[in-house]
Amino acid sequence: MLVACGAPQVSITPTPIATREPNTFAVNVLLDLSGPRAPSGQPQRDAMQRWLNEQAATASPRLRAKFVDVAGSDARVLLELRRAVVEDHADAIVIGVPVALDDAFTHAIEVAGVPVLLTLPAPEPAATVGGRWTFVLAPTPATLARALVDDLQSHGVLAPMLLASDESTSAVIERGALLSELGRRGLEQPTPVILTQSDGPGRWRAAAAVAKSIVLTAPTAPYGDLVRSVPLTPTAPRVYLSYLTERTDVASLRERSGLATWPGSRNVAVLTGGLSTVAGTAYDALGILRSAAAQAPSDLDAARLRLRLETLTFAGVVTTYRFTFTRHAGFATEDLTYLTYQAVTR
Repeated sequence: MLVACGAPQVSITPTPIATREPNTFAVNVLLDLSGPRAPSGQPQRDAMQRWLNEQAATASPRLRAKFVDVAGSDARVLLELRRAVVEDHADAIVIGVPVALDDAFTHAIEVAGVPVLLTLPAPEPAATVGGRWTFVLAPTPATLARALVDDLQSHGVLAPMLLASDESTSAVIERGALLSELGRRGLEQPTPVILTQSDGPGRWRAAAAVAKSIVLTAPTAPYGDLVRSVPLTPTAPRVYLSYLTERTDVASLRERSGLATWPGSRNVAVLTGGLSTVAGTAYDALGILRSAAAQAPSDLDAARLRLRLETLTFAGVVTTYRFTFTRHAGFATEDLTYLTYQAVTR
């Protein structure tokens, strides 16, 4: 007697794959909503939420934003870049925290393979690894440095200059660009002060007493006490704050706010709702992505979306952004100016 035994048939159920929500463009937004890093990402989040509220009933595609708190961690930025693509299937990513376009970061963007918009100053990314996916909406550090030196010279306060830094990512980039621009023009180098060193505050006060200008390449809020210590005299130095300055930061300087100026868009003087340049740029980021996606709502392939961004001209509330295949820094330099607390350009 022959008996044949067959293995039972195995039923295989495929793992569900997230499908795209119809007529929806998904964006992950990485911000510092907690943690010690300044400035806070909350003004950017508020501005983007305002855009979402205003655009809720407009034509396709509908933009869906997911806000992610990276809590001041560079490592978490890299982690959330991967998670945005692998788990959330984001069509694009907006990063509103200071980043250095180093090998690790640009490689992570290359691997992500979706457009990444940076709302804070960063070097021109087009020539870097991952640069073809990276778009900078703010002025580059080199552009800011040229504008700063021009303003210092026009007001006759180039030297003696106090250059204060806290060695944060944004401060190092900003300081390096300024020193490079001064060297390129053969101009006198400033007195450097590292605010996070034990003797930093004391050196600030000593140098501020004789300086014609103070350049703070660091967020203003943590160092408000030092700015408020600047003597209010007829020869008080002109205080240059970072591009990352929020109007509330300047208001906290009280009577010293009249000494302060900072780079931003000339258009923020007429914006309603008190948007800063940085917050306005975050607002524009969603508009830029929506404009690129709306050109072909049924085709949101990452490479084609990148191509649309590279040929895009977008009139935002901060500036008119223009990108090309070889230029991924879109801020119009003619809109860059120096602002005062009263939001009057000069």
